[in-house]
Amino acid sequence: MATLPVHTKDLLSDCIARYRSKVDYLAIRLEAAEGADILLRGNKIETLSEGLSIGGQVRACHKGGWGFASFNQLATLTERIEEAIAAAHLVGDDETLLAPVSPVQDSCMLPLTGTDPRHISLAEKKALCQHYGEILRSVSPQIATISVRYGDSAQQVILATSDGTLLEQSWVDMEMRFAATARNGETVQTGRETTGSRKAYEDLIG
Repeated sequence: MATLPVHTKDLLSDCIARYRSKVDYLAIRLEAAEGADILLRGNKIETLSEGLSIGGQVRACHKGGWGFASFNQLATLTERIEEAIAAAHLVGDDETLLAPVSPVQDSCMLPLTGTDPRHISLAEKKALCQHYGEILRSVSPQIATISVRYGDSAQQVILATSDGTLLEQSWVDMEMRFAATARNGETVQTGRETTGSRKAYEDLIG
């Protein structure tokens, strides 16, 4: 389920090893998300998109002073590390006091029990939204407006620190939201429901 290059953990570990002697503490947190977003309102698809985003942050501590830098490209990681270190050196003039923490190295992936939503085409996800839209409209002739929203996101987080910690976590979220508004004369009522899964795309099919 990884959305980051397979060598990414090695890259972060190498950066920590290269710069750890310049500060009292150094941490790199990297996140990647890949997903889809669809919004059906009435009979019209208002949103239909897929995307991949990568970003992260660097924290450095030197003599009690903290430096911070963020990035959205792996290619600029070393520059951001140097910026965070420079900022920490600029403000640090005391003593770094951090609670002792035992290093942890682990990889945790929430397993899917069925189909990964990234293996389903955007057209199929759109058709699913339209299917539920038809169901909502068919409930009563008094239904005035409906909306169906679909979203999925595969996320991966890696944390590397100068204490020796290297953690990786990944999971997939899927969610659908439904809304329908009915009108009877001057009376208007709206109902909303939400369903989701972290196990399988099939959980959204009814």
